[in-house]
Amino acid sequence: MKKNFKDRLNLLGLNYTKEIMVMVTIFIVFAIGGVSLILFLKETYIGMFVAILGVVFDFFYYSRYSSLERKLEKEHIDELILLLSYFEIFTSNGNNVYQSFKMLIPYSSTFMEDALTTMLNQIDQDKSVGPYINFALKFNSHIVETLMLSIYQSVDNGDSPSQFNEFDVLFTNIRNKFQEDLIDRKKKSLETLNSFPLFGAGLLTITLSISVISVIGEYINVV
Repeated sequence: MKKNFKDRLNLLGLNYTKEIMVMVTIFIVFAIGGVSLILFLKETYIGMFVAILGVVFDFFYYSRYSSLERKLEKEHIDELILLLSYFEIFTSNGNNVYQSFKMLIPYSSTFMEDALTTMLNQIDQDKSVGPYINFALKFNSHIVETLMLSIYQSVDNGDSPSQFNEFDVLFTNIRNKFQEDLIDRKKKSLETLNSFPLFGAGLLTITLSISVISVIGEYINVV
Protein backbone atom coordinates (compact mmCIF):
# COMPACT_ATOMS: atom_id res chain seq x y z
CA MET A 1 0.00 0.00 0.00
CA LYS A 2 1.31 3.39 -0.99
CA LYS A 3 2.25 5.58 1.97
CA ASN A 4 0.84 9.08 2.27
CA PHE A 5 3.04 12.14 2.73
CA LYS A 6 2.68 12.22 6.51
CA ASP A 7 3.58 8.53 6.85
CA ARG A 8 6.63 9.05 4.66
CA LEU A 9 7.86 11.85 6.90
CA ASN A 10 7.27 9.80 10.05
CA LEU A 11 9.32 6.92 8.64
CA LEU A 12 12.12 9.38 7.89
CA GLY A 13 11.98 10.70 11.45
CA LEU A 14 10.80 14.15 10.32
CA ASN A 15 8.09 16.32 11.85
CA TYR A 16 5.14 16.74 9.48
CA THR A 17 4.05 20.16 10.77
CA LYS A 18 7.59 21.53 10.75
CA GLU A 19 8.26 20.38 7.19
CA ILE A 20 5.01 21.91 5.91
CA MET A 21 5.85 25.18 7.67
CA VAL A 22 9.29 25.25 6.07
CA MET A 23 7.86 24.82 2.56
CA VAL A 24 5.16 27.44 3.14
CA THR A 25 7.73 29.87 4.57
CA ILE A 26 10.02 29.42 1.56
CA PHE A 27 7.17 30.15 -0.84
CA ILE A 28 5.91 33.19 1.13
CA VAL A 29 9.35 34.76 1.56
CA PHE A 30 10.21 34.52 -2.14
CA ALA A 31 6.72 35.61 -3.18
CA ILE A 32 6.89 38.70 -0.95
CA GLY A 33 10.40 39.44 -2.19
CA GLY A 34 9.31 39.20 -5.82
CA VAL A 35 6.22 41.35 -5.35
CA SER A 36 8.23 43.95 -3.43
CA LEU A 37 10.77 44.19 -6.25
CA ILE A 38 7.97 44.71 -8.76
CA LEU A 39 5.95 47.24 -6.75
CA PHE A 40 8.64 49.31 -5.06
CA LEU A 41 11.71 49.02 -7.27
CA LYS A 42 9.87 48.46 -10.56
CA GLU A 43 12.12 45.48 -11.27
CA THR A 44 9.52 43.40 -13.05
CA TYR A 45 11.75 40.71 -14.53
CA ILE A 46 13.89 40.28 -11.43
CA GLY A 47 10.77 40.22 -9.26
CA MET A 48 9.23 37.49 -11.37
CA PHE A 49 12.47 35.55 -11.29
CA VAL A 50 12.64 35.76 -7.48
CA ALA A 51 9.01 34.62 -7.16
CA ILE A 52 9.66 31.66 -9.48
CA LEU A 53 12.74 30.78 -7.43
CA GLY A 54 10.44 30.22 -4.46
CA VAL A 55 8.54 27.55 -6.37
CA VAL A 56 11.79 26.01 -7.59
CA PHE A 57 13.28 25.84 -4.08
CA ASP A 58 10.04 24.34 -2.75
CA PHE A 59 10.18 21.69 -5.47
CA PHE A 60 13.77 20.77 -4.64
CA TYR A 61 12.99 20.76 -0.92
CA TYR A 62 10.09 18.37 -1.54
CA SER A 63 12.04 16.15 -3.92
CA ARG A 64 14.70 15.62 -1.28
CA TYR A 65 12.32 13.30 0.58
CA SER A 66 12.66 10.69 -2.16
CA SER A 67 16.44 10.96 -1.90
CA LEU A 68 16.26 10.55 1.88
CA GLU A 69 14.06 7.47 1.46
CA ARG A 70 16.47 5.89 -1.00
CA LYS A 71 19.38 6.69 1.29
CA LEU A 72 17.56 5.18 4.27
CA GLU A 73 16.72 2.01 2.32
CA LYS A 74 20.37 1.64 1.32
CA GLU A 75 21.46 2.14 4.92
CA HIS A 76 19.06 -0.58 6.08
CA ILE A 77 20.30 -3.01 3.43
CA ASP A 78 23.93 -2.18 4.17
CA GLU A 79 23.27 -2.81 7.85
CA LEU A 80 21.63 -6.14 7.06
CA ILE A 81 24.59 -7.20 4.93
CA LEU A 82 26.90 -6.38 7.84
CA LEU A 83 24.71 -8.25 10.33
CA LEU A 84 24.54 -11.29 8.07
CA SER A 85 28.33 -11.46 8.29
CA TYR A 86 27.85 -11.97 12.04
CA PHE A 87 25.02 -14.39 11.26
CA GLU A 88 27.48 -16.54 9.29
CA ILE A 89 29.83 -16.60 12.26
CA PHE A 90 27.08 -17.53 14.69
CA THR A 91 25.78 -20.39 12.52
CA SER A 92 29.31 -21.68 11.88
CA ASN A 93 29.75 -21.90 15.67
CA GLY A 94 26.84 -24.34 15.92
CA ASN A 95 23.91 -22.00 16.56
CA ASN A 96 20.71 -22.63 14.62
CA VAL A 97 19.07 -19.97 12.46
CA TYR A 98 16.62 -18.80 15.12
CA GLN A 99 19.35 -18.42 17.76
CA SER A 100 21.68 -16.68 15.30
CA PHE A 101 19.05 -14.09 14.37
CA LYS A 102 18.32 -13.51 18.04
CA MET A 103 22.02 -12.94 18.71
CA LEU A 104 22.05 -10.15 16.09
CA ILE A 105 19.64 -7.94 18.07
CA PRO A 106 22.25 -6.36 20.40
CA TYR A 107 24.20 -5.18 17.33
CA SER A 108 21.16 -3.78 15.52
CA SER A 109 19.72 -0.31 15.00
CA THR A 110 16.21 0.46 16.25
CA PHE A 111 14.73 -0.33 12.84
CA MET A 112 16.59 -3.62 12.52
CA GLU A 113 15.87 -4.63 16.10
CA ASP A 114 12.15 -4.13 15.50
CA ALA A 115 12.30 -6.06 12.20
CA LEU A 116 14.22 -8.98 13.72
CA THR A 117 12.05 -9.13 16.83
CA THR A 118 8.88 -9.14 14.72
CA MET A 119 10.25 -11.93 12.53
CA LEU A 120 11.27 -14.05 15.52
CA ASN A 121 7.84 -13.59 17.12
CA GLN A 122 6.20 -14.64 13.85
CA ILE A 123 8.48 -17.70 13.61
CA ASP A 124 7.27 -18.76 17.06
CA GLN A 125 3.76 -18.92 15.62
CA ASP A 126 4.45 -19.81 11.99
CA LYS A 127 7.13 -22.27 10.84
CA SER A 128 6.51 -21.58 7.15
CA VAL A 129 8.44 -19.22 4.87
CA GLY A 130 5.98 -16.41 5.73
CA PRO A 131 7.98 -14.68 8.50
CA TYR A 132 11.11 -14.62 6.31
CA ILE A 133 9.20 -13.07 3.41
CA ASN A 134 7.58 -10.50 5.68
CA PHE A 135 11.01 -9.54 6.96
CA ALA A 136 12.35 -9.17 3.41
CA LEU A 137 9.42 -6.94 2.42
CA LYS A 138 10.60 -4.30 4.91
CA PHE A 139 13.64 -3.70 2.68
CA ASN A 140 11.96 -3.49 -0.72
CA SER A 141 14.83 -5.47 -2.25
CA HIS A 142 14.84 -8.68 -4.26
CA ILE A 143 18.35 -9.35 -2.98
CA VAL A 144 17.15 -9.46 0.62
CA GLU A 145 14.26 -11.71 -0.42
CA THR A 146 16.71 -14.10 -2.10
CA LEU A 147 18.91 -14.22 1.00
CA MET A 148 15.98 -14.85 3.33
CA LEU A 149 14.64 -17.63 1.11
CA SER A 150 18.07 -19.25 1.13
CA ILE A 151 18.16 -19.06 4.93
CA TYR A 152 14.67 -20.56 5.17
CA GLN A 153 15.69 -23.44 2.90
CA SER A 154 18.49 -24.27 5.33
CA VAL A 155 15.91 -24.39 8.13
CA ASP A 156 13.56 -26.51 6.00
CA ASN A 157 16.43 -28.94 5.39
CA GLY A 158 17.25 -29.18 9.07
CA ASP A 159 20.05 -26.59 9.18
CA SER A 160 22.21 -28.92 7.10
CA PRO A 161 25.85 -27.86 6.59
CA SER A 162 25.55 -28.29 2.82
CA GLN A 163 22.62 -25.86 2.68
CA PHE A 164 24.57 -23.29 4.71
CA ASN A 165 27.43 -23.69 2.23
CA GLU A 166 25.05 -22.65 -0.54
CA PHE A 167 23.96 -19.63 1.52
CA ASP A 168 27.61 -18.72 2.18
CA VAL A 169 28.41 -18.71 -1.54
CA LEU A 170 25.31 -16.64 -2.35
CA PHE A 171 25.94 -14.18 0.48
CA THR A 172 29.63 -13.79 -0.42
CA ASN A 173 28.73 -12.83 -3.99
CA ILE A 174 26.08 -10.35 -2.84
CA ARG A 175 28.38 -8.83 -0.22
CA ASN A 176 31.14 -8.32 -2.79
CA LYS A 177 28.64 -6.66 -5.12
CA PHE A 178 27.47 -4.31 -2.37
CA GLN A 179 31.06 -3.37 -1.56
CA GLU A 180 31.63 -2.49 -5.22
CA ASP A 181 28.41 -0.43 -5.25
CA LEU A 182 29.54 1.38 -2.09
CA ILE A 183 32.79 2.37 -3.76
CA ASP A 184 30.90 3.57 -6.84
CA ARG A 185 28.55 5.68 -4.68
CA LYS A 186 31.52 7.32 -2.97
CA LYS A 187 33.05 8.17 -6.33
CA LYS A 188 29.79 9.64 -7.61
CA SER A 189 29.38 11.77 -4.48
CA LEU A 190 32.86 13.21 -5.00
CA GLU A 191 32.04 13.94 -8.66
CA THR A 192 28.86 15.74 -7.55
CA LEU A 193 30.85 17.95 -5.18
CA ASN A 194 33.18 18.86 -8.03
CA SER A 195 30.20 20.01 -10.15
CA PHE A 196 28.89 22.50 -7.55
CA PRO A 197 31.10 25.38 -8.78
CA LEU A 198 29.68 24.91 -12.29
CA PHE A 199 26.11 25.13 -10.98
CA GLY A 200 27.03 28.29 -9.07
CA ALA A 201 28.55 29.85 -12.16
CA GLY A 202 25.46 28.94 -14.19
CA LEU A 203 23.13 30.52 -11.64
CA LEU A 204 25.24 33.66 -11.56
CA THR A 205 25.15 33.87 -15.36
CA ILE A 206 21.35 33.53 -15.39
CA THR A 207 20.98 36.23 -12.73
CA LEU A 208 23.25 38.63 -14.62
CA SER A 209 21.41 37.93 -17.88
CA ILE A 210 18.06 38.75 -16.30
CA SER A 211 19.49 41.93 -14.80
CA VAL A 212 20.82 43.02 -18.19
CA ILE A 213 17.45 42.29 -19.83
CA SER A 214 15.72 44.33 -17.14
CA VAL A 215 18.05 47.30 -17.66
CA ILE A 216 17.59 47.15 -21.45
CA GLY A 217 13.82 46.99 -20.98
CA GLU A 218 13.83 50.08 -18.77
CA TYR A 219 16.06 51.92 -21.25
CA ILE A 220 13.68 51.11 -24.09
CA ASN A 221 10.70 52.33 -22.03
CA VAL A 222 12.49 55.62 -21.31
CA VAL A 223 13.36 56.14 -24.99
